[in-house]
Amino acid sequence: MTHVLHTFVTTLLASTPDVHLDQVTVKQDTVQLQLTATAPHARCPCCAVPSSSVHSRYQRHLTDLPWGVHLVRIQLTVRKFACRNATCTRRIFTERLPDLVAPSARNTQRLITVLRAIGLALGGRAGARLAARLRLPTSPSTLVRLVQTTPMPHTPALQAVGVDEWAWRRGHRYGTVLVNLADHRVVDLLPGRSAASVAAWLAQHPTITVVCRDRSDLYADGIRRGAPEAVQVVDRFHLVQNLRQVLEAVLLDHRPALQAAAVGTAMALTPSPRVVAATPMYQGRRRRPKPTPPPAERPPRHIRWVAIYEAVHTLYAQGTPIAILARQLGISRPTVYAYLRRDMPPGPRQLQRPPSARVLTPYVPYLIRRWRESGADSRRLWREIQAQGYRHSARTVCRFITRLRRAAEAGHPPESQRSPYMRSQGPSARAVSFVMVGPAATRSGQSGLFESSIPSALR
Repeated sequence: MTHVLHTFVTTLLASTPDVHLDQVTVKQDTVQLQLTATAPHARCPCCAVPSSSVHSRYQRHLTDLPWGVHLVRIQLTVRKFACRNATCTRRIFTERLPDLVAPSARNTQRLITVLRAIGLALGGRAGARLAARLRLPTSPSTLVRLVQTTPMPHTPALQAVGVDEWAWRRGHRYGTVLVNLADHRVVDLLPGRSAASVAAWLAQHPTITVVCRDRSDLYADGIRRGAPEAVQVVDRFHLVQNLRQVLEAVLLDHRPALQAAAVGTAMALTPSPRVVAATPMYQGRRRRPKPTPPPAERPPRHIRWVAIYEAVHTLYAQGTPIAILARQLGISRPTVYAYLRRDMPPGPRQLQRPPSARVLTPYVPYLIRRWRESGADSRRLWREIQAQGYRHSARTVCRFITRLRRAAEAGHPPESQRSPYMRSQGPSARAVSFVMVGPAATRSGQSGLFESSIPSALR
């Protein structure tokens, strides 16, 4: 058994032929290895002159990778040599074993490699918890130090890079990240976000011929100054984002077309059933419709939108930065960008009546079916769903039946109350813009039919 263990240890130490195994001691949870350096000579680390004059010996205590459930401790006997180079500043030096352990280290190179990989993957605290379960006891500080001392991989000459911002603290402090587009790896992180820093970095890498960026004028200026011969391109994400935002701005001014498309989709998706004539019932006192205000009279909210739109364009023309502009007007940066892309102020929005209360949602299929079969009174339907567990007022049921009746009188199927594509107001401009630019494989049948019903002038 001892011979087999000795052979196994010798095989593991095959990469360090100048080390001899003297003894192996197996305890309850620890394996103790006694090793001795046996090289005939050693080179001075200062002058690299070989020396065979042994000055003295001493022992180093190391930790290696565990063997199953056993910790491995190494007691390594190394020597000190006298340097025979008269011009060397060092008189005594210790022999180096780079394949086994680094100078002054207490862990073997194999153990350090594993701990560094854990630190790079998980960081300090999480890495230390995993290492403890793998019987590699270490501290978070050790893992962080190993990560910080990891040598940077060799980077070939850069040809195409991507430039974008990254947040130290979102909304307060930003930096610049540069990515090699050949392998999609981060090349460098700049502490600030300025044209001067980007231009200085690009000047240090004259081999760059293509720079991919977002819509930032700041980065465009830095690229022109640092790499005037490089081609500036926009990445695919921002191209699609630009298209979607333009579509949303166009659709905001064509809400009647969206409503017409929603009605057409509702009629195409739902087969027209035989609708029983509704039983006349009391619908409350009829009120005269409110007169439509003339175009000159706008709602107060729309007046505020127009004022913000004009202030955004005025301050931006004066050279005010986007962040300061948003802070002064009390709006977000995406809103500022959205207003800057528009050629005219946003139009007034029509306030829509809110849908039925969500408490009625579980009973909607039953109400539609019973109303189509018998045209029952809303009070009678309310009593029927009360027996099924409904605990709310009859007014909500009455309001829902009224909507069904008006949909039937207008020629729309009752099921039009159950789909967002079938509501009277139609889907929002934002939702439609996402459907139009999204991949065709992710669109549902309703989305595709709705898109095809939009007038060709808006597509």
